[in-house]
Amino acid sequence: MSDTVDKDSVFANYKSVFSRQFAVSLAVEFVGVMFFQILGGTSAPEYAPYVNGFALAVWIYVAANISGGHLNPAVSFSTAVCGFYPVIHTVIYIALQIIGAIVGAWVTAGLVPGASSLIGTGATGPGCFDRSVIKDVTDGQVFGWECVMTFTLISCVYACGVAKPGHGSHTPFAVGLALLASAGSGGQYTGAALNPARVLGPRAVFQCGKDVTGLYIGGQFVAALLAMSVFAFVSGLGPLNPFIAKRALQLSWPEAVYLWITGSPPSRLQKTGRENINDFKQMFSEYYASETTSEAPTSHIFNVERFFGIRKPAANAVAGDAA
Repeated sequence: MSDTVDKDSVFANYKSVFSRQFAVSLAVEFVGVMFFQILGGTSAPEYAPYVNGFALAVWIYVAANISGGHLNPAVSFSTAVCGFYPVIHTVIYIALQIIGAIVGAWVTAGLVPGASSLIGTGATGPGCFDRSVIKDVTDGQVFGWECVMTFTLISCVYACGVAKPGHGSHTPFAVGLALLASAGSGGQYTGAALNPARVLGPRAVFQCGKDVTGLYIGGQFVAALLAMSVFAFVSGLGPLNPFIAKRALQLSWPEAVYLWITGSPPSRLQKTGRENINDFKQMFSEYYASETTSEAPTSHIFNVERFFGIRKPAANAVAGDAA
C-alpha cells in the first residue's frame, strides 16, 4: 500500500501518524493556517469577507490532496466525532493549526507598521477578535452569530468535501464562498472568525480579547457538533465511527474504538501494517449489500458509500441475483 494520500479525497485524507505522508500533512496544515492568518488578519475592513473567503479557498486547494485541507480545528473536530477522521490525527492536526495561527500572528506583527509594539499588551493587533471588533451586539449574539456562520461553513464542508469528495472538484471554492457569505452577513457584528485557530493565534501574540475568546470558540465548536449531527442524521456516520466499523468489519467494541482513535484496523486484519479504512472497501461493500437484502434501515449507509465511491446495489438487482 502506498503512503501517498488519495488525491481524489478532500477533508478525509489520512495515513499512519508514523508515516512520512502524515508529517508532510502536518507541515501543510501549519503553513496553510499560518498564511490564512496573515492574509485574513491584515485585510482591509471593506474587503475582509472577500479576502478571507478567497484566501481559504486558495489554501484548501493547496492542501486538499496532501493533508485534506482542514485548516480549521472546528472542521477537524467535527469530522473526527462523526467518524471520518481518526482521533489521534485530529488532536495533532488541531495542535499544528493553532501553532500555525500563532506564528502567522507573529509574522503579521512584523509586517504591519506599528504592530510589533502591540505584542503582549492586550491591545487590538492585526487579526484580533476582541471588544473593538464586536459592534453593538450582546455576548449571546456573538456566540449565536459565530455558531450560525460556522454551521454554514462546516455544512458546506460536509456537503462538498465529505459526502462527495474530490480534489479536482469545486469543493475548496465552495467552502471559500461559504466563508465569504457568512463574513458578509455576521462579520459586521463579530468580525467572522469561524475558526478557533484564528481566534487563539492573535490572542497568544497580542493578548487581545481574553474576555470574549470563549464566546467565539464556544459558538464555533457548538456549530461543529450541530453540523455533524444534521449530516449524520441525513446521510450517516463515517466509516471510522465505532457503530459502523464494528458491524462492517466484524470488530469487537475495543477494536472498533481503537480503529476510531488511531485510524488503524486491528493487526489481525492487516497484511502490511500500514492499512487504513480505505483498504477495506470490499468488506464495507459486502456489509452494504447484506444490509440491503435484509431490508434493514440504511440511513447510515448512504454517506459511507459515497465516501468510498461504492454504489449500493438496487433492491431489484439483488433480488435478481438471488433468483
